[in-house]
Amino acid sequence: MIYRLDRYILRQLVLPFIIGVLIFVIILLGDEARKLGAVIMGTRASPQLILTYLLYRMPQALVWSLPVGTLVGVAMAMTSLSRNSESIAMRSAGVAFPRICTALIVVGIVGTGLAFGINEWLVPRSSRASLRVFEAMTRSQPIVRQEYNQFFRDEAGRIFYVRHMNADTNQLSEIAIWQEDERGRLTSITTARRATIRGRVWTLEEGTTVYLDEQGEPKAGEQEWFDRRPIKLRQALQQYYAEKRTPYEMTAQELSELAATLAQTGQPTHQLRTHWHFKYAIPVACLIFALIAAPLADRYAYMGSFAGITLAIVLVFLYNGVRSWGLALGLAGSVPPGIAAWAQNIIFGAIGVYLLLTRR
Repeated sequence: MIYRLDRYILRQLVLPFIIGVLIFVIILLGDEARKLGAVIMGTRASPQLILTYLLYRMPQALVWSLPVGTLVGVAMAMTSLSRNSESIAMRSAGVAFPRICTALIVVGIVGTGLAFGINEWLVPRSSRASLRVFEAMTRSQPIVRQEYNQFFRDEAGRIFYVRHMNADTNQLSEIAIWQEDERGRLTSITTARRATIRGRVWTLEEGTTVYLDEQGEPKAGEQEWFDRRPIKLRQALQQYYAEKRTPYEMTAQELSELAATLAQTGQPTHQLRTHWHFKYAIPVACLIFALIAAPLADRYAYMGSFAGITLAIVLVFLYNGVRSWGLALGLAGSVPPGIAAWAQNIIFGAIGVYLLLTRR
């Protein structure tokens, strides 16, 4: 009987969950299309390339949509049960409210695992594929847009920093390149006042290369000065800059390794560590939304059939507001990365557990 109860509740959830996920995916891809249009304006990209690009961006949209789908599904399912007095009948039969919500909470746990899996394994691959499509759309432009203070790592393991990229002159200024060996130890640091680019070839100008020993200290007498030095990347610059992988599109391990490498060079890493925490915090939103939506939807179901939708919209705005403030403060270094990333889950999760345990 208990398992029949769970199956019945889950049937109430499936349709609104799917609708919630699909609607939010469409919204996010629409925003992606808008940003894409602003970047490739003036180029002739075929509709097929644009659609392919958006298809590869879909896994990232799914990661953000699964919590919303969970919220909509749980809120609508519980509203329906309460509006039809089914939850009252269950409690009258001796089924505690937390037990009624068990199936909904399990959905939140499964959604959390699914969102993290997509974010960790599928998103990085689809992101790299989207970069290749983006390159095809912008092949006529060696540089796509102006950027400041950019880091990236190439396939050879080198870490690049460019203070300014001038999209009009194809010139870079204040470049630093860190070279590592196979153990991840820094072996040299190259700096240059400026560089010009042509395809995958950079020509560094007015620079120096310092070679480091095993302790990371400069080797005596092994500093080189140069007027011009060409270096070659395996990919064109636009693949790193124009639509380079953001922290959201890297695995947790990649973020951790990059933060550790930059820490060795004395660079601040609070932004990368904040994004690393968010890699885990965002998927957990599925569980948090299930915990808080179920008791609230049951309590306010008397307001009408659309109480679940209204509740979902309000919770999304409130949760996203706390998340946005946490991200901003974390990236600015005003609060520790862990607190910045997990604040919204701690706040809403605590409220949800309290409401769940005290609902009669």
